[in-house]
Amino acid sequence: MSNYKDKKFFFVGTTIEGMDYTNDFMDGNEWRLGWEGKEDDEQYQLMRLYYDQMSEGDYIVLKSTYTRKNNLPFSNPNNKSASVMRIKAVGVIKQNPGDGHTIKVDWINDYRTRMKEWYFYTSRVAMWMLDYEGDFSSRLIEFALNDNEQDYSFFLSDDYWKKQFYNEKQFQEYELSQQEKKNELHFDWVDFYKEFADKLRPYSNDRSALIEKVKNTYNAIGMELPKLESDRNVIDIDPFTIFALFNKGITDENRIKIIRGLKEEFSVIAAVPETFDGIPVVNNMAATFYYFIGDREEHDIDNLWAIFNAALDFEQLHSEESRKDFIENFNTVILQRGIKWNLTMGLYWIRPEAFINLDTKNRAFISTDKNMTSEFVDQFGVINKLPGGEAYLDIIEAAHASLESRNFKYSTFPELSFHAWHSTNRMDETNSSLEEMIEVSLEDAELSEYASKLVSSKNVILRGAPGTGKTYLARNIAAEVASGGRIRSFDDLDEQYQDNIEFIQFHPSYDYTDFVEGFRPTIDEETNEMRYEIVPGIFKKFVSRAIAAQSEGGAFVFIIDEINRGEISKIFGELFFAIDPGYRGHLGAVKTQYASIDDENDVFYVPENVYIFGTMNDIDRSVESFDFAMRRRFRFIEVTAESQIGMLKSSVDDYEDAVNHMLRLNNAISEVEGLNSHYHIGPSYFLKLSDIDNDYELLWQDYLEPLLEEYVRGFFDEVTILSDLKVAYDGKHREYEDEN
Repeated sequence: MSNYKDKKFFFVGTTIEGMDYTNDFMDGNEWRLGWEGKEDDEQYQLMRLYYDQMSEGDYIVLKSTYTRKNNLPFSNPNNKSASVMRIKAVGVIKQNPGDGHTIKVDWINDYRTRMKEWYFYTSRVAMWMLDYEGDFSSRLIEFALNDNEQDYSFFLSDDYWKKQFYNEKQFQEYELSQQEKKNELHFDWVDFYKEFADKLRPYSNDRSALIEKVKNTYNAIGMELPKLESDRNVIDIDPFTIFALFNKGITDENRIKIIRGLKEEFSVIAAVPETFDGIPVVNNMAATFYYFIGDREEHDIDNLWAIFNAALDFEQLHSEESRKDFIENFNTVILQRGIKWNLTMGLYWIRPEAFINLDTKNRAFISTDKNMTSEFVDQFGVINKLPGGEAYLDIIEAAHASLESRNFKYSTFPELSFHAWHSTNRMDETNSSLEEMIEVSLEDAELSEYASKLVSSKNVILRGAPGTGKTYLARNIAAEVASGGRIRSFDDLDEQYQDNIEFIQFHPSYDYTDFVEGFRPTIDEETNEMRYEIVPGIFKKFVSRAIAAQSEGGAFVFIIDEINRGEISKIFGELFFAIDPGYRGHLGAVKTQYASIDDENDVFYVPENVYIFGTMNDIDRSVESFDFAMRRRFRFIEVTAESQIGMLKSSVDDYEDAVNHMLRLNNAISEVEGLNSHYHIGPSYFLKLSDIDNDYELLWQDYLEPLLEEYVRGFFDEVTILSDLKVAYDGKHREYEDEN
């Protein structure tokens, strides 16, 4: 982590005179040293030496230290006490005011809702200053800042801790058990996947028999066969889609159930895997490697079988001919609809040690010289464009060479994928920039520009001039995200997907109790008496549905129309933190206003699969400025009137005439001092022409002029401005009389 080289790291306590101030520090974006009024104290003077070294850009970690004997994450045969340090929060120092007591902090990681504990290398002092140079300190820093797992074996191999916990024989037994776990850990799936691929190969030319065997499997295990065609009448299928049946967002229990059924039906000898960590999965909404009938080309499925067979041949033969055949078929398949990075996932499934998976996580992981050799990173950089067949094989060969040339914790592609899978929530600058550079998509589905921005940013607001169809656009984008890129019109959505979309409109009287939770009157069914109960609001109910569907890979979109017409801070309350894209999931768990104080588990969080989509007209003078704390948690995308002209094509009799009227008027609006493109008139207004017999004069009188009057109300020459706008709208030129 080269960007940590010149940084200092301060692990600090949270107790002042016997009271824990963790929550106060977090809420106040600060940390305090204490000893106010006791500056002559010898202990304070010692701590002051560290305080004076705290500088802007350094890292600060809130911690508490204690000992424990029981329930340790490693064997403790002699019942010895282990030193434990709980990490509560991580922040970046914004300012050292120099008052000897206070530090201003931008908190970036909040671990208060979980027991994030570090063992062995700890300190009880109030301020502990570290740098990144040492083996022990660098591991602790990675644990605290980037959620890296602690390698207990590394510390137990050190003489100090080894003698503390084990005698020589006990340590040998510990080492042996760790090696056995390492050999077995998470990779028992490889043999099954390889053998199952071999079992599918004979059905390359008998797909009807293969379909029957798949149907038999689902009948035997008592599960409904997923939707493999729009009418559920499956007439053809490819091998990667068969693998996707148990490599998508479903529970491990169901994955094992399906695999057991396939093992029986196809007479697979390899054992059924029990864990699936690090295996890439496709989205439930895009789990077929082909488009349904009517949307796919005639030979799409044949081509998928061809690359499947070519991959198995190349893995076995590695001849020049098999290489050429693989490249040719790879290049054919990547041109098909529904195929992108998921092809590399499919190749990885059928031969995990031969083909590298290039999903988003893996591409980010192998793009830094911490995880691969600098030669590999220099050659390929950030892989954000799907490679052709030859380039893909070049990546594979270079990756193999990289793993062989250095002593990484991983030496095979399955091990690499496993470590990449765990390397999430990176907080250093390198990975933050990588996250932006890696192409982000909804489980690698094909998405439009707007939908991709929503998926990558989590929270998006469409802003623009009146009549640009922001609400209509938001609903269609929500449909695209909820369906995994398959459906791009809300009106075409199945009921299943519609349930994953919620639509509300803010207004001035909307509040926290409507949105999150609050007391509501209810009638007791037994006594028929009225009482008040805490009832979840519409957003909390929606989030509960999303959490329940997380294991199945469902995407949920919450649309807030006219988001700036509500009092944002009053409506969202403490959810400002929970909806932040950087604190989704348990990391951003908060206690709501009505949560039980005594129950630590009574918290609320927004999961990763929730996307918030707002619309707003920011020239509306009836609303106050949009809350700045909320602004930085949303990505704002402007929808211009010109960008939405296409909605008129099939909706008005004379498209060109309607467009000319709109463009002339908008050009004139831009010329008015005090107005700009935010005040343009969108094409939605011109859709009304079909209801008024294409009467442009009536459109002006009843729809456009009243709006424009509001625009220029209070202007010194508003009458002249309106007159000029009407002239531009009509396409006429004003004739001025010469006054002598």
